[in-house]
Amino acid sequence: MEEKFNLDSIDKTFTRFKVGTKVNATVVSMLKNGVLLNIGGKKDGLIPFSEEELEALKDVKVGDEFEAIITKTKDESEAIILSKAKADYIRWGNEVVNGLKVGDETDLIITSTSKSGLISNIGNFEVFVPYSQISNRKVDNNLSNYINKQVKAIVLEIDLSKGKIVASIKAYEENERHTVETAFWEAIFENKIVSGKVVRFTDFGAFVNVNGVDCLVHNSEVSYDKNKKANDVFNLDTEYEFKVIKCDREEKKVSLSYKALQENPLTKKISALKIGEVVSGEVKKILSFGAIIKFGDDLEGLLHIKEASHFFVKNIYEVAKVGQKLDLKIIDIDLENNKVSLSLKAMQEEPEIVKLANEVKGE
Repeated sequence: MEEKFNLDSIDKTFTRFKVGTKVNATVVSMLKNGVLLNIGGKKDGLIPFSEEELEALKDVKVGDEFEAIITKTKDESEAIILSKAKADYIRWGNEVVNGLKVGDETDLIITSTSKSGLISNIGNFEVFVPYSQISNRKVDNNLSNYINKQVKAIVLEIDLSKGKIVASIKAYEENERHTVETAFWEAIFENKIVSGKVVRFTDFGAFVNVNGVDCLVHNSEVSYDKNKKANDVFNLDTEYEFKVIKCDREEKKVSLSYKALQENPLTKKISALKIGEVVSGEVKKILSFGAIIKFGDDLEGLLHIKEASHFFVKNIYEVAKVGQKLDLKIIDIDLENNKVSLSLKAMQEEPEIVKLANEVKGE
C-alpha cells in the first residue's frame, strides 16, 4: 500500500530537530571523530569528540540509549550535532533543584545578564540574581564581566510551576563573612603574631587583611623612624608579619604593630651601655620626681630625685636645671622597657656626716 504524503508529520519532524531540543539517542557506531547515533527518522546524530564530551561518553558503547541535546541541526556530513554532556548537565541540574529549598547554598555559572541582574541555569530552571543581590561591595554597571564565572549563592525563592529560581550572591557573602569573623575572633589575642596582606592606605596608617578581617596598623606602629609612614614601608597586596597589640571585641577592632617585630635601634644602643659607666648629659626636662637627661647618641635616662644628692632634696630643680650639663653614673639598665637610671650622688664623695648617719642606722 502506498504511503500517503503527511505534511503534519514533516512539520513535527522539523520541530523535533530544533537546536536545544532533547532527544532519545541510540549508539549506532563509534567513529574516529565521534559517536554516531540514531535519533529517529532518517537523520543521523553525531556527538563530536571534545574534552567535555569524552568525559560524558567514557563508558558508552554500541547499542546504548541515552538523552542528548541538539546543538546544531546540520554539519558538513549532514548529520545533526548532539551533546550528551549538556543533557547530563541538565538532568543533574533538575536533580539538584528537586533537592533545593529556600536558604540552601548552590553553585551557579552565569550564562547571561540583563539590566536588572544576572542569569544562570540549573537543569531546566532559570536562576535570576537581582542587581541588588549581586554583592555587598560596589557592583560595576558592566555585568558582562560575570558571564561564564562560577559563583556561590543562596536560594531566595523557588517557583516550580514557572521553572524559575531567585538567588542571592550577596547573602552567601554575608554568611561567609560571619563565618570568617567568628573564626577570627575565636583565634585572635594580644601579642599573637599574625600574617596579613596590606589592602589599603590611609593618612593615619594602613588596613591589613588578617584571615578575612581588616585590622589597623597605625603609622606610629610602622617604624621606629618617626618620619616614616605606612606607605613608606609597605607595598599594597603584599603580606607581612605583625604583632597584635590590641583586641577590642566589643568594637570589633584590632590594632597591629609592625615595628614590634623589628629590632629597636634604641635597644641596641642601650644594650651597649654598662652599669657603673659614667656619662655626660644635659638636663632636658624637669619632672616632679626627677629629671630626664639626654646623653650619648640620642639616649635618655632618668635622674630620680633620690639619686640627686646624698642629702634630702625636696625639689629636683634645687640641683638640676633645664640645659644644665652633668656627669652621671649609670646605676640600672632595663632593656625590656628601654630605660636607663642615672645617679648624680654616685659621682660625689659621701660626706662624713652622711657616713656617720648610715653607720648609726646600721647598728
